Amino acid sequence: MTLVSVIIPTYDRPSFIDGAVETALAQTHDDIEVVVVCDPPVDETRAVLEQYAADDRVRPIYNDERLGIAASRNRAIEHARGEYICILDDDDRWAPEKVETQLAVMAAQPDCGVVYTGGLIRQNGRTVGSYTPSMRGDIYPDILAQFDLKPYSSHMIRAECFETVGTYDTAFERGEDWDQTIRVAREYEFEYVDEPLVVRQFHDHNVTTQMADDRPERLQLDLDEAGDISGNIWSKYRDEIERHPAIERRLRYGRHVSYGWAEISRNNRRRAFRYGLEATKHGPTVTGLAICCFAVLGSSALDFARFGRDVVTDTQLERSAEGLLEPQT
Repeated sequence: MTLVSVIIPTYDRPSFIDGAVETALAQTHDDIEVVVVCDPPVDETRAVLEQYAADDRVRPIYNDERLGIAASRNRAIEHARGEYICILDDDDRWAPEKVETQLAVMAAQPDCGVVYTGGLIRQNGRTVGSYTPSMRGDIYPDILAQFDLKPYSSHMIRAECFETVGTYDTAFERGEDWDQTIRVAREYEFEYVDEPLVVRQFHDHNVTTQMADDRPERLQLDLDEAGDISGNIWSKYRDEIERHPAIERRLRYGRHVSYGWAEISRNNRRRAFRYGLEATKHGPTVTGLAICCFAVLGSSALDFARFGRDVVTDTQLERSAEGLLEPQT
């Protein structure tokens, strides 16, 4: 049977890590090893992992000092023995058949380096969003414009990919997943399973929330000066991106749209308008114009529009969640 390594980086979140280990061990594919890297371990996290001391499928690794998520994933890969590497964040959960389903796709497509799946977003016990996969085959250079292969905890990667393109770039404090995917996409094809086999849990302590809180406090329209994820991708891959003008436009457009919505939520209407206006220059779509309109109308109008959207979509999302495991905390 094919050995699959599940790598889980964790930092000071003992209330989540046991659920991550259990969702990996509960897979219908039996030949699983779970490599957990604690960065660094707190006593509570170590105590949770010691519960698996008698289970040789679970192998905890403890960093002596804080190394960050990229370096922690690299340590896990160094210790992984599987033919395939599955990414799992400590607060995400899987459907039991996820690994088995992906292995079947890998077996049928030997040129495929990565198989990912759809997913659901849970917050406060409700399903509030979903991920629908759309990129397959040769996804380079499109992947330079936007990291649209989420959730990352759905990715199954051939171990040989890391031998071919290298491990995670530790220069990226965030966005290391996007950077790694770009390098893999240069060499391998991608495939997806169009089913929501992963549940992401949104809460106050996950990286997605922190990224929203860390958006720049001043207007930043120039990628050359940006220190965010898009700016880091631009800095590292600028020569490649500039060879594809449409890709550059999409990168800039996506960044300005994301920041525009964020500034509306903060009620920074002037900055939101500037981001929306800049977005229309790179991608003259309804979205950029909508940001400009909501910047004028204010965040209360946006909240009303979102409420209407949520009323329409809630029932459909909850129906999609049926049959998936309830996320553990």
